[in-house]
Amino acid sequence: MDIQVNERKPGVFVISLGGDLDMSSSPQVRNILLPIFDKSVSHMIVDLGDVPYIDSSGIATFVEALQLSRKGNIRFSLAGACRRVESIFDLACLKNIFEMAPDSNQLIEGEQGR
Repeated sequence: MDIQVNERKPGVFVISLGGDLDMSSSPQVRNILLPIFDKSVSHMIVDLGDVPYIDSSGIATFVEALQLSRKGNIRFSLAGACRRVESIFDLACLKNIFEMAPDSNQLIEGEQGR
């Protein structure tokens, strides 16, 4: 799993993932995501543009991150999910729970008025 973390604007972090997000890679993603909540973050965006597959352990990682974001009053978004990945969120009845956008740039541009 390729993971890149960039602070695109003050407090706005984009975590770009590449590769399958499954039982073998989700602990690595979790270990990167969760400590970011300890920083001065107002919005965390996970870019799934290069993730062709996600399983239940990957979903669980995002559910945990969403719970932490709500406790800390931090906006948490997913961006760029392909149809296959998006359909997994839909099957798990989570598509409407997460803020999802076609790409991370759309979310970052939306930060202008915040």
